[in-house]
Amino acid sequence: MSARGQSAILAIDCSQRRSHLAFARGAECLSCAFEGAEQRDREPFWDELRALLAEVRATPADVDAVAVAVGPGGFTGLRVATSFAKGFALARSVPIIAIPSAVVFTVSDEARGGRGPWLVALAAKGETAWCTVVTRGADAALTTSEPQVVGIAEFSALTAQIHAACAGGASDGHGTLLADEHLSRALVEVAVNARLEPRSLEVDARAFASEAARRLAAGATTDPLLLAPIYAREPEAVTKWRERAVSARRDA
Repeated sequence: MSARGQSAILAIDCSQRRSHLAFARGAECLSCAFEGAEQRDREPFWDELRALLAEVRATPADVDAVAVAVGPGGFTGLRVATSFAKGFALARSVPIIAIPSAVVFTVSDEARGGRGPWLVALAAKGETAWCTVVTRGADAALTTSEPQVVGIAEFSALTAQIHAACAGGASDGHGTLLADEHLSRALVEVAVNARLEPRSLEVDARAFASEAARRLAAGATTDPLLLAPIYAREPEAVTKWRERAVSARRDA
């Protein structure tokens, strides 16, 4: 616990092209956003983290918990974020709050006026997407469906489900599609025809940190040794490494 009597949380989201870091302690929340290594000559994560901690006049010893968006998302960003969170938590003996990217995007959309239920769709391969349905219940708690990679038929069924829920009075809106820029046009058209409002993926640092604080207070933490990134599909680097291992065993 920080000297001010409130838990200080370091929140990390590197799941998309634009990464976010936030340091939150009570009502205080300072954040930064930056492009990942693909847009620079070197990985900027460490420089941005040092600068953020310097700005809030904090040291690693002041961090009481680490929140990390675990994906799905890009291979490099998720590896950087989860590896740091795991190493930091083990070294400093602090808890990890693992939050699915779909939840981070949902609470961020709420913070900018969006209304659910939400269909969070992250492009996978071709006309498929990693999808999660997120709803805000009468008790104000978030409920998420089991994430799944779906094709156009299953995607259509999900949009119809959300439209029916809205029409049945579960929401005064029509539902929202939160999608990355790579989602196929065909899937976007299906959502629009079901009267879902397409909105871009954004991260609101304060909303992210607030969700992390809520989960920390509820004891919803993750064993650092079990922390792992989520990918919508197996990364190409992993596929090639596995194929090489199989080939080596075959030739042995």
